[in-house]
Amino acid sequence: MYKKHFVLGGDLKKSLTEGYQLDFKSLFIDAITITRKHYFSLVTASLFTVILLAGCYHLTFGGAANLSGNGQMLGNYLIALLVAPPLLTGLQMMGIHHSIGLKTKSIDLFNYFRMMLKLSTATLIISMINNVISLLLTQTLGQIGFVISIVILLYLNMAFIFVYPLISEKKIKPQAALILSFKLVHKNILQFTLMFIILGFIFFISLIPSGLGLFIFIPFYFNLMGIIYRKLCGVGVVATTIDEDSNGSTRSSPRSGSSNGQFDA
Repeated sequence: MYKKHFVLGGDLKKSLTEGYQLDFKSLFIDAITITRKHYFSLVTASLFTVILLAGCYHLTFGGAANLSGNGQMLGNYLIALLVAPPLLTGLQMMGIHHSIGLKTKSIDLFNYFRMMLKLSTATLIISMINNVISLLLTQTLGQIGFVISIVILLYLNMAFIFVYPLISEKKIKPQAALILSFKLVHKNILQFTLMFIILGFIFFISLIPSGLGLFIFIPFYFNLMGIIYRKLCGVGVVATTIDEDSNGSTRSSPRSGSSNGQFDA
C-alpha cells in the first residue's frame, strides 16, 4: 500500500501572480449539480450548526439571565470566537470536498474543532481589524464615517472568505491565511463584488417563502464557495492504493488532505 499526493483544481501561486477569471454561468450550474448530488449531508450539517449556535446563545441570554451585561457579552464573544469558527469551517470544507467529488457525512461538521486555536486566532484578528476600523472612522468622521465603515467591513468580510479553508486545508498559519485570502479576492475584486451582489439577491428571494428557500440556498452557497476555492487554490488529495487483492486488482480511496507546503504571503 502506498500514498500519492496531488492537487485537484487550480494553483494558489498562479492565481496570486497571474490572476484568474470567474465564469459565473459555469460556476452556478456546477454548484446546482453538486448541491443536488450532495444535498442531504450539507443541509443536515447546516441545521446542526443553527441548532447548536441557537442553543449556545439561548444559554447565554435566556437560560443564564442572571448573568450581568458584561457576562452575557463575554458569553457572546466566546461563542463567536470558539464555537462558530470550527462549525463554519466544517461547512466550508464539506463544500470543498463536494467540489472534488468526495462524499461527506453530516458528522464531518465537527472535524475541525481540533483546529480551534488557529481558527479562533484568525477570527480574533478579523474582529480586531473590524472593530478598529469601525471605531476610528465613526469617531473621526461621525455619521459619514459610520457609513464608510459599513462599506469597508462588507469588503473585508468578502476578502477574508477563504481564511478558514486555507488554514484547515492548506495548513497555513492564521496571519498568512488572512493575507492570502485578501490578495486572492482583491486580485479580482469586481467579479467577487458582482457575485456577492447576486448571492445577496438570491438570499433575499430565499427568505420570501417563510425562509424555506434557505434550505436550498445555504447548501448551494457552500458548494459554490467550494468550487471557487478549488478553481483558485486547488485541493490537496491523498490517494491510497492498496496492494493487489486476491482478484489481482488494486483499489484507491481518495481523501482530502494538504499536499502543499507553506506559502509566502
